[in-house]
Amino acid sequence: MVTMPSSSTTPPCPPGRNKQAPWKVSRLFRFTLFANGRWKLLVAGCAGLSLHQVSEALVPATIGAAVDNAIQPNDAGALLGWIGALAVVFVVLALSWRFGTLATERSFNYGSHDLRQLVVERTLHPRGMATRRAPGEIVAIASSDADRVAGLSWLISGGLAAAAGVITSAVTLLLISVPLGLAVLLATPIMLLVMHRLTKPLENRSDVEQSTAARAGALATDFITGSRPLNGLGAEDAAISRYRSASRASLTSALKAIRAKSAYTGASTALSAAFLAGIAFFAAWFAVQGTITVGQLVAVVGVAQFVQGPMNWLGFLSVELARKRASAARIAVLLEEPDAVAALEAAELSTAAVGSAANLTATGEAAPLLELRAVAAGFDFPPFTASIGEIVGVVLPDGTEARQLVDTLGFRTSAPPGMISIDGQDAAGLDPLHVRSRVFADSHDGVLFRGSVRDNVAVADAPLDERAMAAAAVGDFVSQLPEGTETVLTGHGQSLSGGQRQRLVLGRSLHQQQAVLVLHDPTTAVDTATEAVIADGLRNFPDKALVLVTTSPTLLSICHRVVVGGADRPPETGTHRELLTTSAGYREVVGS
Repeated sequence: MVTMPSSSTTPPCPPGRNKQAPWKVSRLFRFTLFANGRWKLLVAGCAGLSLHQVSEALVPATIGAAVDNAIQPNDAGALLGWIGALAVVFVVLALSWRFGTLATERSFNYGSHDLRQLVVERTLHPRGMATRRAPGEIVAIASSDADRVAGLSWLISGGLAAAAGVITSAVTLLLISVPLGLAVLLATPIMLLVMHRLTKPLENRSDVEQSTAARAGALATDFITGSRPLNGLGAEDAAISRYRSASRASLTSALKAIRAKSAYTGASTALSAAFLAGIAFFAAWFAVQGTITVGQLVAVVGVAQFVQGPMNWLGFLSVELARKRASAARIAVLLEEPDAVAALEAAELSTAAVGSAANLTATGEAAPLLELRAVAAGFDFPPFTASIGEIVGVVLPDGTEARQLVDTLGFRTSAPPGMISIDGQDAAGLDPLHVRSRVFADSHDGVLFRGSVRDNVAVADAPLDERAMAAAAVGDFVSQLPEGTETVLTGHGQSLSGGQRQRLVLGRSLHQQQAVLVLHDPTTAVDTATEAVIADGLRNFPDKALVLVTTSPTLLSICHRVVVGGADRPPETGTHRELLTTSAGYREVVGS
């Protein structure tokens, strides 16, 4: 057991989530772009793509100069020189695009990975999340939302490159004709301002689109995982109807977002096309008037055709930024989700720890490995202790109370200070990882994962524990599988029966290294003969403290003692046989 600190020892502060600035959209953007040295990749990507756009803009200007200085005067030597210059521009254009694309893609991938890590770390944090989120919703946030936010690197590098292309085009036009250059320089910010005004509806619809898609995905995941119970209840039609409704809502939201984006794209394209058509018209007019040369006309038309792309990209910036803000907001909400198990304040922690130490000193006895005290309003759990070598049965007639007790012992929900003691220390003041290193309390509906039977049962790379396998009664059906314990399970083990899956989950629990194992109704899906085998096997763990939260008389009969509790029911303690004799309420709950 862990040595109990004296009353003068200051207990360690439980490491909850780091006290830092809250996650907001702006902070997520900064994290995506600059964390872990990604700013270097971003700078390299911006430089490469910007050089590419500058080179693109110089192509028509170079061709126009060749027309005026080589083709029109029929100078072969000059023509070769200008062809060489054009070749250099194309080489720079190709290499800069390759360099910029590679750097930006790396920035995007690393940013997306780090965002997914944030989501996964928050989801798997030892203190949990106060609000339960469906797996499908978390997957949507960790995949599509993370990728969309990480695309900010492409948005910035592409936006800067587009700006470089527009500026280069404007300078080229200024050198040819001041009115044409000024027209491009003045029209670009005006168009961007107009298009920005049109993006707010798109941002709202993008948020709705992502939210409804996540809900539909969550339903699909839940229904697929629970297909067998749905079939057993005959609820397939209701489930299909519910999913169809969620899917249609997602489709409707997606179509609205697409229509808004299409309308925006159409408006942006129409504005830029009309403006650039005007540029080309006036350039032709200037050429007819002799204000500009034929080569300059070629350059203006080429630049006008090229600059439409960068201007459309700049017009799209606000649209894409709106979509990324919506996704970043969804990630921020998840990251800021309150803890399911709140960390105690220092004053509360000190008081609770000192009280535990004083009680231990007064009795002079070793603290039990696990102790639960009925000290909090709103908790109807009966008080009990569990020490190594003991099997303790806990009977709670209300299934909701039973699940709440298991979640509390598993540190998935908060317990008031002084309610649960681990090795004589108040669990509320301990690090959740330390508590879980001493107590294992899996939920009743524990799931199987994709992988072999061995991977689902054994801890990491540890060998199979034959004692645990025998106690879980899995040998009879595992030996019939195609590859025995190496058989790969898919679809959460849906190819197995409910009893077989439950026995594998029990086997996994019995493989855990923690000193205290809390088992919640581990035999509800097996037949009576198998249940008797399991009950007998559970006697073979003298190195563990077993807490069986159940109403099964077969399991309760092997317990060294049984405690009974629940709402509006005084707690009772005794052996299974004693309680059958003395308690009518116990007989009513568990039967004979």
